[in-house]
Parts: sequence; C-alpha cells; structure tokens
Amino acid sequence: MAEKFVGDYYGSKTDSIVVTTENWKIAKQDVNHVNVIFYFTNTYPNGDVTRSKYDIYIPDVTVSENNVLDFNNQFVFDQLEYSVIGKAYLINDIFDYDITITSEYNTSKLKNKIYRK
Repeated sequence: MAEKFVGDYYGSKTDSIVVTTENWKIAKQDVNHVNVIFYFTNTYPNGDVTRSKYDIYIPDVTVSENNVLDFNNQFVFDQLEYSVIGKAYLINDIFDYDITITSEYNTSKLKNKIYRK
C-alpha cells in the first residue's frame, strides 16, 4: 500500500503577500508506513527568498487502504518533541493534506494541495 504514496511533491500558496513553496519527499518504510520529509521556501515581494532552517522529518506515518495517510505521530525535531495529527488524501497525483503540528511552544495548522513531480 505504501508504494502508491512514494514520490516528490511540490505546491505553493500565497498568504497575504508571501508566496510559500513546499517540497515533500515521501519514502516507503514498510508496507503500511511511509516517512515524510518536507521544507518550505518563502518568496517576498521585494525578491528576498528564505528557506526553512531545517527539513522536517516525520517517521512512521500510517497508510490506509483508501489512499489516506493518517498522521498521528510523535517525533523529535531541533531538540524539541512534536506531535502531528491529521490526514492527507492522495487523489491521482494530488496530495490534499490537513495536519496540525504541536510542540511545547506553538501549534501550526498546515493545509494545502501539493502535486507529484
């Protein structure tokens, strides 16, 4: 089941004036799990570009039979413990996700559609 998710994905969205580009890489861990690595790049109106300081690595994401990734994971990133909760749906080569990443300091809600390269 995991093989259908494997690949590189790309997407972007505009929040007020900043264009955020996402790059995701999904690799098979075993038949029922994948590992997800992603990072963001921000482009500002003056032409400045910044990339997220680290790639975010989420191991052991569960794959379900109906083309869904079920995020219910704990992971350590930049010496902090995080949890990620949510779902991602794969329809053809479009990956539609809605996840929430929480640490002891903040919560980020991430939602977008990204496309297989």
